[in-house]
Amino acid sequence: MNTTRLFEWLTLHMRAIRVAMMPTLVLLIVGVGLLVHATGGVKFSYLHSMYLPVMLAGFVFGMRGGLLIGLLGGLILGPFMPLDSATGEMQNVLNWIYRTGFFMLVGVFSGAVSDSVRSYLRHLQWIARHDAATQLPNRTALLDSLAALSKGKKQATDSFLLVVICLQNAMELKSAFGFEIIEDLMRQSAQRYGSILHHRTQVYRIDTEQIGILIESRGKQNVDALLAELMEGSRQSFQFNGIPIHIDSRLGYVAFDQLVHPPGVYLQRAEAALVSAYESGQDCIAYSPEISTIAKDNLSVLGSLMQAIREGQLSMHYQPKICMRRGTVKSVEALMRWHHPERGNIPPGIFIPRAEQSTLINLVTEFALEQAMQQIVQWQSRGIDIPVAVNISPRNLLQPGFSDLILNLLERHGVEGRLLELEVTEGALMTDMARTIVELHRLADAKITISIDDFGTGYSSLQYLHKLPISLIKIDQSFVRRLPADKGALHIVEAAVTLTHKMGMQTIAEGVENDEIYDVLAGLGCDIAQGFAISRPLPAAEFEKWHSQHHGRFMVGKAASC
Repeated sequence: MNTTRLFEWLTLHMRAIRVAMMPTLVLLIVGVGLLVHATGGVKFSYLHSMYLPVMLAGFVFGMRGGLLIGLLGGLILGPFMPLDSATGEMQNVLNWIYRTGFFMLVGVFSGAVSDSVRSYLRHLQWIARHDAATQLPNRTALLDSLAALSKGKKQATDSFLLVVICLQNAMELKSAFGFEIIEDLMRQSAQRYGSILHHRTQVYRIDTEQIGILIESRGKQNVDALLAELMEGSRQSFQFNGIPIHIDSRLGYVAFDQLVHPPGVYLQRAEAALVSAYESGQDCIAYSPEISTIAKDNLSVLGSLMQAIREGQLSMHYQPKICMRRGTVKSVEALMRWHHPERGNIPPGIFIPRAEQSTLINLVTEFALEQAMQQIVQWQSRGIDIPVAVNISPRNLLQPGFSDLILNLLERHGVEGRLLELEVTEGALMTDMARTIVELHRLADAKITISIDDFGTGYSSLQYLHKLPISLIKIDQSFVRRLPADKGALHIVEAAVTLTHKMGMQTIAEGVENDEIYDVLAGLGCDIAQGFAISRPLPAAEFEKWHSQHHGRFMVGKAASC
């Protein structure tokens, strides 16, 4: 790095150095000539001092400069320089011609070395600022360009836009076509975005699968138009080996009027906006301070989650589900709670979705299953024999050995499969249907109840629904809470209940918050209710008191036989 910086300094000031060096070399050559003459002529060793200006000329001016100064030096010490100044004896013609040739050779060699070093350092400098595979400027070059903005002249109406575009389906592309497709698509993307912007900017490859674009723009309408053009360009198919290829692209950007922070801050903000676009499923998002705050909080929460599991900060609360026709408690749903020693209670809506996007979800689910098993055993010893439902993430079903983990836990704790219910989201079912069918059938064979959670909000296919060993369909609370005023929600719930019953399953309605909603659901024939109208999620000890107080029953309407 120090060598590169030295070269950059020399390159920047080379013109001034050469201008200053020309009279210096002339003075050195003349000075060496006078020195040789004054010290007795060329038969003495002082003539070797001529190598200094010759080599210096080669270093500064390259091969041509070394050759020229070598020739001049040879002539200065040549036909007019005596062999011995005291006697006036002149040197042999072949001697000074040979010496001049040798000076020229040394000058050429010195220049060649200097040119080679300069060429190599230029190559290193290029490599430091470019991506070798695509020839595009890299992250360092982008940061340098950002830094240069503070030195340039800027009109009052000017603004800048730093855009980061990510190739989201890179893993899929590499698995299908090999690693070379990414380099090719990056080159094509750079050409396409460059043509869209009409040479108004430079395109940078700032990461393996990311492109950065620094745009100088005027006016918000112009910015919106540019972003729309970029997104439209990203949606157009690309070509690889004659095959049309689609790229899933996300875009994050930050807009600023002047550089008031270090360049890396703006790139960080644009990438934070890109991450937010990815997590929210949006095509394009602008940076806002809230994005960084949320990202920091998410990372902090995940960083503390392992410690929370080890130190017992996580606990389970239990919310009862009741038979709507008899009021009997059919089961309870185990809901995780996190009491942080410094931050207090962290809502599950904060840490569960983030954990589901990471590898930590497997540890979190294993903890929930372990706690549920222990609670089942404890309640059985106290005469409470009710199933416990545990939520399962889509990642869990794809984890090798997940069904083995559940079956081993049941065996280790001595719990019957009928006392465990697994709530699986629709997205989990559709991720890998063939594997899901095998895994769920294996669990169902152990008498474990399988239910679909948040039914109606996902992408489940009815053609697969009858192939799955599902006993319960849980209607999402976003529909239930809108009852009875929202007729659209009413029709959806009614259709779900009818479909479920015709397939030999039962329905659970979550989010039952008042008697009116309960009565509507009962009228529609819904089987099981869960919500605040019955009970909030309770710690195990409080649920035992609730269960004892109500004798295992909770009536919210007219009872009938189940």
